[in-house]
Amino acid sequence: MSKKKLTVVVLGAFLILSGLAGLIAGIGNLGLVIAILATAAGVLILMYATGVSFRVGWTVAAVYLIAKGLISILGLSFSGMGMVMGILALAVGGLLLIRIPKIKGNVGYLLFFAWLILVGLAGLVSMPPLGMVIDIVALAGGILLILDV
Repeated sequence: MSKKKLTVVVLGAFLILSGLAGLIAGIGNLGLVIAILATAAGVLILMYATGVSFRVGWTVAAVYLIAKGLISILGLSFSGMGMVMGILALAVGGLLLIRIPKIKGNVGYLLFFAWLILVGLAGLVSMPPLGMVIDIVALAGGILLILDV
């Protein structure tokens, strides 16, 4: 398996498990696995994503994923963390969305970017129905990334 494909599979698995954990009660115990996958996806993006790791959007995406994973793994918390992570997710989604022409029509990436924007919005404003939408977008995006659609 190529390093790029490994990166996409880990990112896809993170999104799928995140979506399933939100949609199916009782699967929430996957928190540590999801956190490890988020951290791994971020590290892999920085290390192996040929030609994208130096771009601002992908670099910020990697930082977001690593921070998301480490915050959960280490149990870190600080006042305003939700807002900081929300702003970071919005920034990542926006920066990457600008690069859509470079994606070559991959719907999985588009859904990943949309997921980031939705996660950012959810971190900044309280909109209860947004949670299910975020989970569905994560699940669909992860599946499509892995299938390379």
